[in-house]
Amino acid sequence: MVSSIDTHVATETDSSKPTVVQKMGVCLLCFTSFLLLYLIMAGPLVWVEDKMKFSPFTRSVETVYAPLVLVVKSDMKPASSMIKAYVGLFK
Repeated sequence: MVSSIDTHVATETDSSKPTVVQKMGVCLLCFTSFLLLYLIMAGPLVWVEDKMKFSPFTRSVETVYAPLVLVVKSDMKPASSMIKAYVGLFK
C-alpha cells in the first residue's frame, strides 16, 4: 500500500533537475572511467598488435598510446616502471 507522502516524494525527486555538483560528479566519474579503461587496455592491445602484425592497426595503437610511450621513454620513475611491468605481462 502506497501512502500519499511516498507518491509526493517520488514525483518531486524524479522531476527535479540535476545540480551543478551532480553534473560535475558525473563528469569526474566518466573521466576516471575513461582513464582507467585507457590504461587497462594498453596491455591487451599490445598483445593483439604483436599477434596480428597488421600495419594500420599497429599505427593506430601507436598513435592512441603515444602518451604512455612518452612516459616510458622519458623514464618518469613510478609511472614508467608500472607501465613497463603491466605491458610486459602481455608480451
